[in-house]
Amino acid sequence: MTDTPESVNLSDVSSRKVDTELLNELRDLFARAEDQKERYDFTWNGKAKAYFEAATPTTKTLRPQPEESYIYADDDYKEKVNTFNDSENLFITGDNLEALKLLQESYLGKIDMIYIDPPYNTGKDFVYHDNFKSTQKDTDVAEGSVDEDGNRLVKNEKNSGRYHSDWLNMMYPRLKLARNLLSDSGVIFVSIDDNEQANLKLLMDEVFGEDNFVADVTRIAKRTSDKGTHFRPTKDHIIVYGKYISFLPEFGIAKLVKEADYKFTDGNGKKYKKSGASLFQPSLDSRPNQRYYIEAPDGSLIIPPGNVFPEKKVDGSKIKPESNSDKVWRWSVDSYIKQKEKLIFTKGSSTNPLLDENGNQSKWNIYPKVYFEDDLAGKLHPEDVIYDFPNSKGTKEILQLNIPFSFAKPSELIKYLGTLFDSKDRIVLDFFAGSGTTADAVMQLNKEDGGNRKFIVATLDEPVPEDSEARKAGYQTIDQISRERIRRAAKKLGDTSGFRALKVDKTGLKEDVFKTAGELTQENLQLDVDNQEDARSDYDLLYDVLVDGALEYNRQIATETISNEPIIKYDYLGELSGVIAYFGDNLTNELTREIAKLKPLIAVFKESTFNKSSDKVNVLEQFRVISPETKVKVI
Repeated sequence: MTDTPESVNLSDVSSRKVDTELLNELRDLFARAEDQKERYDFTWNGKAKAYFEAATPTTKTLRPQPEESYIYADDDYKEKVNTFNDSENLFITGDNLEALKLLQESYLGKIDMIYIDPPYNTGKDFVYHDNFKSTQKDTDVAEGSVDEDGNRLVKNEKNSGRYHSDWLNMMYPRLKLARNLLSDSGVIFVSIDDNEQANLKLLMDEVFGEDNFVADVTRIAKRTSDKGTHFRPTKDHIIVYGKYISFLPEFGIAKLVKEADYKFTDGNGKKYKKSGASLFQPSLDSRPNQRYYIEAPDGSLIIPPGNVFPEKKVDGSKIKPESNSDKVWRWSVDSYIKQKEKLIFTKGSSTNPLLDENGNQSKWNIYPKVYFEDDLAGKLHPEDVIYDFPNSKGTKEILQLNIPFSFAKPSELIKYLGTLFDSKDRIVLDFFAGSGTTADAVMQLNKEDGGNRKFIVATLDEPVPEDSEARKAGYQTIDQISRERIRRAAKKLGDTSGFRALKVDKTGLKEDVFKTAGELTQENLQLDVDNQEDARSDYDLLYDVLVDGALEYNRQIATETISNEPIIKYDYLGELSGVIAYFGDNLTNELTREIAKLKPLIAVFKESTFNKSSDKVNVLEQFRVISPETKVKVI
């Protein structure tokens, strides 16, 4: 244990990890600048700046919103149940670039699936202009083109000279950061239409690597529109990449099985049908252990066509083919011996190619049995065209929830993607959350199969248009619509997992904390003994600690009273686990001892709690004696 408590210092941006891999890539980018003039390279105006955007640490923090973290207990949406302390789902409001940066250290390599539906760049969409600087900032804020931090959604018109570049600059750093969050076996699905499909594919190749490309899946999005010039546009795309394709599980979908098709029953009562493909397939290459005799019900022997035959005319006798003219069965002789009861013998046709032991045309053909229970449990690779989830289904389901939102993706689409690989306990991320479709889909999947999937969704608090149906219904911003959709969907499903609402915000430190020594006066120094703004709640301080410590944001929170003082337990499961925080102003020796006896992994106190440095030494000494492995911090 050190001689002084470790400070939680959100103003020390340099302590937040810089992505050295991205900086190395940037160095290589500049080094190749001249060479790029001579060869093909995927580049655009602003690419280098986009590298910096991804590699620059955030100066933001996450502010808890317990007042928004509730679900409904009644069908009239009146009775609220707060889920902030217990929910493992996260709803983050704010610029998704900052949200991704705030997730970097806490969720590095922990996300199993990402689905995003970014702006399609149709000429009417809005894209993020990151770190947009203007000499007329106040005017721009007043006009609504930027926010107070210089970031805002800006319409990306097709006649703009930077039409594609602006979209690429928006997507590039976000995809870079998203890749870091994926587990080694993780997968990302990105919806896009023809406007940026080609650029997105190249961008994903660069970020994820061409070798990790899985598929460009076509989805039939609509069928009724007759818009367009030469063709009616009916589709969009889902671009799919694994972080490392070698670790990505095989995708599979359930077979369409009708029990009525399995008309036969074996001696064990199992239903089966005849396979559509016989045991002999002429296209098979010859193999040494697959040319052998099979005994027919009448005692005759059957073998595929060829020029060589086994020496012994008995069931299972084999011979090595001499050329591809000597055909073989689909099964090896060992497989045949083990499961010969799984074969069906039928009368051969006049063109039957199979031979008997005398080299004459056989009277029989052979088919494997296909069992109902095997097909029921079996999987097929999914097609790379999706027909069943058009946009109209998304519109219908959101209307049923009485949520005013246009162009929502159908939750069945995200559900379908989520079932392509087996895992009922995964974290799903969507950082273009829109109306909250991904969160809805996760809840539906959990209800259907008893899974324990968690969602992390992020969306901007973009104001809805003044004349929109959403504004008339009382919604001011997109995030309000998204949270309400999740609540109503949860009520419909009977899902009580809820969500924990957080907002990307400036740090809770007073502005003077960021001043240089030359800018500070003696009066400043006296006033800033407590560097926290008065408006910060205990939960605000707790999340500053979590951000600083790179701890996950969705662990259980409990509040208790010790020695008549309120404390917070975060992810505390017993000795040497979690965080115990006391942010009051009455830290007595008794309270310190009681907290130390709990032996948390981290104990946190507020700087202003200590009147003098000797008070800190006293706290450290008590922890040194009672719980020496606890890390003591002050904020």
